[in-house]
Amino acid sequence: MLSAMTTATEHQTQTLRIEGMHCAACVRRVERALVKIDGVSEASADFIAGRAIIEIERPIEQPALSAAIGGAGYELLESQDETEAAGALGPLVLRSLPALLLGWGIFFSMQANRWGDFGWNPDLFFPILFAVATPTLAWTLWPMLLRAARAASRRATDMDTLIVLGVTAAWGYSTVAALFPGAFEGADASRDVFFDTALIIVGFVSLGRALVARVRLRAAAALTRLLELAPQTARLVENGLERDIPAADVNVGDTLRVRPGEQVPVDGSILSGTTSIDESLLTGESVPVSKQPADLVFAGTMNIDGAFTYQATQVGAATALARITSAVERAQSSKAPVQRLADRIAGIFVPIVVCIALITFIAWAIFGGGASWTSAVVSAVAVLVVACPCALGLATPAAIAAGSGRAARLGILFRDAEALEAAGKIDAVVWDKTGTLTAGRHQVSAVEPYGITEEELIRCAASVEQHSEHPLGAAIVSYAEDREIALTDVNDFRNQPGRGAAATVAGQRIAVGSASWMSELGVHAPEATGAETSVYITRDADLIGVVRLSDQIKPGAADAIELLDRHGIESMLISGDTEQTARAVADQVGIGQVRARTLPSEKAAAVAEIQSGSRRVAMVGDGVNDAPGLAQADLGLAMRTGSDIALETAQVGLMQSNPLRASEAVLLARSTRNVIRQNLGFAFAYNILLIPLAAGLAVPIFAAAGGVPGGLTWLFGELGQFEPIAAALAMVASSLSVLTNALRLSRWRA
Repeated sequence: MLSAMTTATEHQTQTLRIEGMHCAACVRRVERALVKIDGVSEASADFIAGRAIIEIERPIEQPALSAAIGGAGYELLESQDETEAAGALGPLVLRSLPALLLGWGIFFSMQANRWGDFGWNPDLFFPILFAVATPTLAWTLWPMLLRAARAASRRATDMDTLIVLGVTAAWGYSTVAALFPGAFEGADASRDVFFDTALIIVGFVSLGRALVARVRLRAAAALTRLLELAPQTARLVENGLERDIPAADVNVGDTLRVRPGEQVPVDGSILSGTTSIDESLLTGESVPVSKQPADLVFAGTMNIDGAFTYQATQVGAATALARITSAVERAQSSKAPVQRLADRIAGIFVPIVVCIALITFIAWAIFGGGASWTSAVVSAVAVLVVACPCALGLATPAAIAAGSGRAARLGILFRDAEALEAAGKIDAVVWDKTGTLTAGRHQVSAVEPYGITEEELIRCAASVEQHSEHPLGAAIVSYAEDREIALTDVNDFRNQPGRGAAATVAGQRIAVGSASWMSELGVHAPEATGAETSVYITRDADLIGVVRLSDQIKPGAADAIELLDRHGIESMLISGDTEQTARAVADQVGIGQVRARTLPSEKAAAVAEIQSGSRRVAMVGDGVNDAPGLAQADLGLAMRTGSDIALETAQVGLMQSNPLRASEAVLLARSTRNVIRQNLGFAFAYNILLIPLAAGLAVPIFAAAGGVPGGLTWLFGELGQFEPIAAALAMVASSLSVLTNALRLSRWRA
């Protein structure tokens, strides 16, 4: 991950740590400020994690970034250390405590005087409260006041605007009541003060933000854990000597040594030694993976029980860990379509609430009856404080952060928030066969020569297939090598994707391929039976034999299909193999629908045909020969091959070659979508219900019922007006409720 660096290279993304964002309005301001910088083509901010990702067309100097972000009212941090953000929560808590302690002290002393009738003189007591409360209130409110003032200078509003207006209204009214008692003579108002209310509100808001920030850090913790995986040093082997160097200084081709209990510093291929490596934090696989020479190892994984040397093949941003980190970062910072709608609503929310508060104040002042000015202040302050655009702004990004974080720990990488949202709507999954449900490591199980020797048949087939990249051809070549069968040079090699290959071998035209291709060539090839794949070989248009290959069903394939069935998601198998071979595999894993003899170029059409029935279709493949199908599907899921994460060919990358992870990706996304719906529903319902209550809707209801019940006076006072202190509690609780609901996703299990 890039920090707030001096410059950045062309056509890259850059990640910035930004302090001070706490709502959707903040995000909009930061994004607008960043895209105004010459050279920044796109910006996406995430207040959950406190960062922004910018896409740059040319190098951007740090002063330009700092100036733009500072001008928007926020601070660009040079460090990417999440522990700094956690440490910054302490001052928020410390700033809130004096206000809370003093506010509750004033509250209880005033209640005691009211109940005990101690005869305290307001002309003496109220000025003392003013003198004690004002400095504490100013100190606690100051950061919010600054942010609200900066927003106002740009003709903008945010959550701080509401808090500052509400608190200053309560303080201003109380100051007049305390210092200018004559202003109330003959007025339709009681001489009450709300210094306790102002202090408790600002204390609760400050403490609540510390708690919300803490929970936000937990929601984005998956990215922090990935960053912590990156080792800082590597042991370089050079001229027979070992020395420690920074991992950032490792170059491709360097030879490195890793001892038991150490982390692998960069990606590479083992040269010597055997070991077991824990890849769980990278792939979600809990069982250690055995490694031997030529096997790949990945940065951030833990070496368990053996020492080995290996050659670096990917370093820096090219390692699997760096690419995974980048993918998670991009997913958490991107916006789902539903979030963009919520952000637009949140953007106009504050001005609407200010208008409602003003109307409430005027209505109570004119029609409120006895003590109307006091009632007007109480209700207007309650409206300003109870309104919570934060809950609306947190609803989607908190769920996206928690859901994508949990997915990353399972070895599932969503390319962006749109992929996560799309996955939640899937009701049908199309599975590619080879390499997806089966291991894709074919082995020759039978050789049937017709009129020639087995060795000659294999020599002909392998000589052609040595120039092919098809896994079936590779299996035939491997079979020939194991038996030390010498291969022949070929001429005029022609590859036929999805059909086979042909070449001239020793002056004779050899064709190796499927039964359907043999028919196209005018050669009769007997249909295969069972799960084996049959490859036919012709010489000068005469069939000279067949090679049968077997492939094993992957562990977890049947469980993956059963899991989808249990949740009402239909599975279909698509394969280029014969009907019999594809059906045999489908029966073993529990799939009812099969589409066989489908060429790679035809897979997109097959997916489109399913979509025509108003189905939301996902396709699972390896991202190699099924790219058209993955692109056509509403959601493409590609299993990792080697060190390739495959996010270039699909919206979801699976770090494990395990079909169960594909099913879990769809179901986790569905759960994330449900949490987003719940959060948005709660946020809208909260504001729709609580704002009218704060404005005084409950007053006539309680009046008709004969008064406020004794157990509810702390909430609605004696007249039925929503207390500003209760409003502050409700506002903080609403944000925490949305966040804790989202955090359930971090413990999600299928």
